[in-house]
Amino acid sequence: MLWIQPCTLYQIYHRYYNRLDEFPTEDNPNLTVKLPGLPVFNADELPSFVLPSNTYTSFDGILNEAFHNLNKVKWVLGNSFMELEKDVIMSLNATGCKFWPVGPLVPVLGKEIDDRFDVYKVDDKNECIEWLNEQKPSSVVYISFGTILSMPKKELENIAAGLKSINRPFLWVIRSLENQEFGFLEEIKEQGLVVSWSPQTEVLSHPSVGCFLTHCGWNSLLESIVAGVPIVACPKWTDQPTNAKLVTDVWRVGVKLKDSGGVISGEEVGRCVEEVMSRSRSEELRKNALELKASALEALADNGSSDKYIKMFVNEVISSCSSCSEQN
Repeated sequence: MLWIQPCTLYQIYHRYYNRLDEFPTEDNPNLTVKLPGLPVFNADELPSFVLPSNTYTSFDGILNEAFHNLNKVKWVLGNSFMELEKDVIMSLNATGCKFWPVGPLVPVLGKEIDDRFDVYKVDDKNECIEWLNEQKPSSVVYISFGTILSMPKKELENIAAGLKSINRPFLWVIRSLENQEFGFLEEIKEQGLVVSWSPQTEVLSHPSVGCFLTHCGWNSLLESIVAGVPIVACPKWTDQPTNAKLVTDVWRVGVKLKDSGGVISGEEVGRCVEEVMSRSRSEELRKNALELKASALEALADNGSSDKYIKMFVNEVISSCSSCSEQN
């Protein structure tokens, strides 16, 4: 089985759906949770599917069935790497589970597919990269909330207000840009570039990018880690609050936006971006991010941790196939 979320999520779901630990309930919605190999989680730092407030019952059913049939799974290959989630990976393997991290399974700059096979136009890439080429090193705030999440217009307005207040250049991806009118963007259009799509791997790896304001989807986080870019976390649902916890408290490569009634303010956006870009913690966050980048690249290199697990998996599959052939 290929697990495409963090190993941390696997451990949480495994222990939740198999009733191995106590989790928040309607009677005790604020219960804190401590699981093997993981830090203490407050209720609002857990994935939304394990909370009593969860309304996505169809997803809950799928996960429940999957984690009750794990005894049928011989290997779990995780989209992570040992150096990123060592404690929880070791804890999982100590229970007899073959949980092998083989990631990060994201593009690494210099190893992307040829542009001829890219589904996006080269012109779309060039607009972003050419603009970034004109900016100073580590000066740009890159903002993107993935391909699924749609931000309320009020929050977009607040982000714009926050960007205006700090007067930093920004590259902002708004997927619905072509279908809606955003008058608030007029006030900051000279300050940055707003697009409906960006070549995220190339953008994050560009030397002018100083931080990444993200929803904390796992792929986006891995891309940021591979690029060594500090993070401003704006999680909303599913695994995102848990991923943000890892960003701020475990890896210490970013800060989290605090919302008020579920809505982030412009002041909070400005405060968090400045904390990552220029205040006392910025050097520490960037140092940690660059160390994680080095660890990710080492894991993918020949005889790195992920490379070794891939080879182990291939060898076991070949061995299993050979045994089946001999029996027949």
